[in-house]
Amino acid sequence: MKRPIWKFREMSRGEINVDPIEGEFFSTEILGSLSDAVIREAIQNSLDAGMPGQQVKIVITFPSPDQKLRADTAERYLDGLRDHLEAKSSGLANGVDFERPMDFLLIEDFGTRGLAGDIRDDGSQDETAVKNDFYYFWRNIGRAVEGTTTRGRWGLGKTVFQAASRINSFFGLTVRQEETRRLLMGQSVLKIHRANGRRYAPYGYYGRFEEDFALPVEEPELVDRFCRDFSIRRSAEPGLSVIIPYPDEEIEIESVIRSVINQYFFPILSGDLAVTIAGGANRQALDEKNLFPYIESTDWPDRRGLIRRLEFARWCLSQPGEAFERLKEPPESRAPKWEEALFEPGQMKRLRSRFDSGERLAFHVPLWVEPRKKDIERSHFRLFLERDASLDRGEDFFIRDGITVTGVSSQRQKGMRVIVSAADRPLSRLLGDSENPAHTEWQERSPKFKNRYHLGPACLRFVKNSPREIIRILSMPAEGRDTKLLRDLFYIDLDPGKESKSTRRLPTDGPGAGNPGDAEPPAARPSRLLLGRLKSGFRISLHPEAKFYPRTIELEMAYDVRQGNPFRLYRTFDFDLEKAPIRIEGVGLTYRIVQPNGLKISTEQPDFQLTITGFDPNRDLKIKIVTPQDKIP
Repeated sequence: MKRPIWKFREMSRGEINVDPIEGEFFSTEILGSLSDAVIREAIQNSLDAGMPGQQVKIVITFPSPDQKLRADTAERYLDGLRDHLEAKSSGLANGVDFERPMDFLLIEDFGTRGLAGDIRDDGSQDETAVKNDFYYFWRNIGRAVEGTTTRGRWGLGKTVFQAASRINSFFGLTVRQEETRRLLMGQSVLKIHRANGRRYAPYGYYGRFEEDFALPVEEPELVDRFCRDFSIRRSAEPGLSVIIPYPDEEIEIESVIRSVINQYFFPILSGDLAVTIAGGANRQALDEKNLFPYIESTDWPDRRGLIRRLEFARWCLSQPGEAFERLKEPPESRAPKWEEALFEPGQMKRLRSRFDSGERLAFHVPLWVEPRKKDIERSHFRLFLERDASLDRGEDFFIRDGITVTGVSSQRQKGMRVIVSAADRPLSRLLGDSENPAHTEWQERSPKFKNRYHLGPACLRFVKNSPREIIRILSMPAEGRDTKLLRDLFYIDLDPGKESKSTRRLPTDGPGAGNPGDAEPPAARPSRLLLGRLKSGFRISLHPEAKFYPRTIELEMAYDVRQGNPFRLYRTFDFDLEKAPIRIEGVGLTYRIVQPNGLKISTEQPDFQLTITGFDPNRDLKIKIVTPQDKIP
């Protein structure tokens, strides 16, 4: 029986040279790590393909030394590929020693429908036809089906599989729900390259070929051997098994476990997802029953905070419908805005009381979604809020259909944790259309989002700003300020044209927003610190008449703006505390830069002093100072 081979299409004379760029969408700069990228995209694809009423189960296997393929065995699966990999212009950064055993990473899903669809579909069919999973997985990159409501929309997710391989290649074996035959193919993505004196296109396939058209391997003997060689568990169960040969060395068991927990804790705790990571004889299951015991058994420095976060998520998922505080619908066909009019008068008083007493709160937030040229749709999202005094910075998590969109955040209120969950179809579709290919951000200027919805950007901002705005509204009693939340918070303006002096006023945006003239803040606080203006910066020390000195001081700086909140409008090109010309000097204290325009100070003695210089002397500088704890000098 003739073995399947790898094949790249030979390019025609005069054909335009275009190298693939889709791998750039999954750089570690965007996703944080290669493990994050692989886990995010693999599990997302599996959740998309989940069958109704069934839990999606993922098994991720790191082979033991004796499970790795011997070099002579591995050669069976490199037939026709080696010459292309070794071409000088292939684009591979690091060479692979093919004389050593082949390492691989195996990712299998169960409880899914597999890659359904016509295996001979070449894309010539009417694009309004039913989605063909097989075609979109193997023969389509960067194009999504119009109107899809699945978690992924860019057709780019599977490119992370080849990006995770040191030979930019992967295999896939699928069994479909409607039949029992097993279909095996492979894909390699290089650059345009020359091999044996000929010029080849970037995309290569492993399988059977009709001229240059790749078809999957189906022969039982060949598929059986492939499954044995790569330790594949699948027999006749529907689903997809992905094999990444020669995986990047950055992908390790512990980093994969952390990625699973950080990105998919919500569907795991809801029981929709279970993940098992196998490494040789060791197996670690992550599901709703053993997630907490596993984290407790680790020595992770952040495990206590992680457990508190997951306990809150479990509480969120357990809330019955009657536990939700239901807000009013915003006006139809108008941009939704966060305002007290969304709350009933009696509801507002009750919520503020519960909020001040430290209760957890759950909100049902309705809004309208209006796709262009389609009927307006009623939708909603859910928001959950709790206080956690152990948080040095606020936490918020935005979850769309189970995926944690890690790059979205709106609130920094210390001691507050918020989870926003959007699973209702109209809103979930809108949010997904705004996501970047890596599914880490919501971008209102995204080409796949722009002009697709009437008031789309306003809806997007309404959801993104919901944690900050709900905290702002709840923390502002009827008279306009919250003395509890703002007792340690004040703003200082540094005007280079005036003598420096400490002033204090309520912020015009954020928690406790109000009119500075409405009421005086608590007395004596501003005099604790003495602020001195310097030519290009400032100096902070303890006021001589202060009775207490702060244990910690949190500073956030931004250049003033004509309109809006300067701290929200800060950009790293204004200044970066870790880069020249900014210079920081401290006496009697230690400090830690927590963001490009913010730092946290721990004082060690009453005569501490902090000096920061290097700011633009021609611009007004605003400083936000928080001093939560005091010591007696």
